[in-house]
Amino acid sequence: MARNVLITGGNSGIGLEMARELAGRGDRVLIVARDQAKSQAAIADIKVTHPNAQIETLALDLGDFANIDQFAAALLARMPLIDVLILNAGLFTMPLHKLPSGYEAMIGVMHFGHFRLVQRILDAVKAAAQGRIVVTSSLMHKFGRIDQASFTDPKRHRFGILAYGQAKLANLIFTRELARRLAGTRITVNAFHPGAVATGIYRETPSLPRRVALAFMLSPQKGADTAIWLATAPEAAKFNGEYFVKRKIAASTAMSRDIGLAKQLWDLSEQASVI
Repeated sequence: MARNVLITGGNSGIGLEMARELAGRGDRVLIVARDQAKSQAAIADIKVTHPNAQIETLALDLGDFANIDQFAAALLARMPLIDVLILNAGLFTMPLHKLPSGYEAMIGVMHFGHFRLVQRILDAVKAAAQGRIVVTSSLMHKFGRIDQASFTDPKRHRFGILAYGQAKLANLIFTRELARRLAGTRITVNAFHPGAVATGIYRETPSLPRRVALAFMLSPQKGADTAIWLATAPEAAKFNGEYFVKRKIAASTAMSRDIGLAKQLWDLSEQASVI
């Protein structure tokens, strides 16, 4: 049976490979991203090999709260039931800067934007027979610390990688807290590390180190594998609130498992989400 799948950041990198694989399996896929020209090109590319793919796109700017709200309303009219929600959109920005919302860009998009989106569309996932939410986190969460002041003051981060690590740590904390809050429902929520993947997220890094690093990285196809498995495999349905690497439950930092910190971050995110 075809499932309804929504993928944020589904027009490039591992998100594109998720979309390609799931559309190829017959699922109805909606890729959402800010750049619609890029999304249309991604759809055209997928349809070269899967001409009958049921795949569409909608514009979404996760850095703009008003746009998230507008998107959610349009989405629910178009797709009132979501079987699989993949929160994958990511970015690495240099220099560090703020969004119009006032948040540092990486935490603003990857955590606060995704949090607000989930708040607005969760009922569509609850409508599914067995909803699955999959979150792209990263091994880089181990470099992150939750520093509330840095959410709106990028200068508190000495290096960009620390801001990225904080955002990915927030993704993992959010995964586990959402899973706790949805325990006993038909929804599971899990996160994964895709591996060091050769994608456009590294375009802000210096050219020589970038070229050297990319030569040793995984392909986007391999990076997407665990997400696809979490989204589709019958045996993955039993997991909730876990963090995976290469389809196996992996260790994560104590901070990522801190229930008190998770509640604090949730409360802050909820306050931001009512603006």
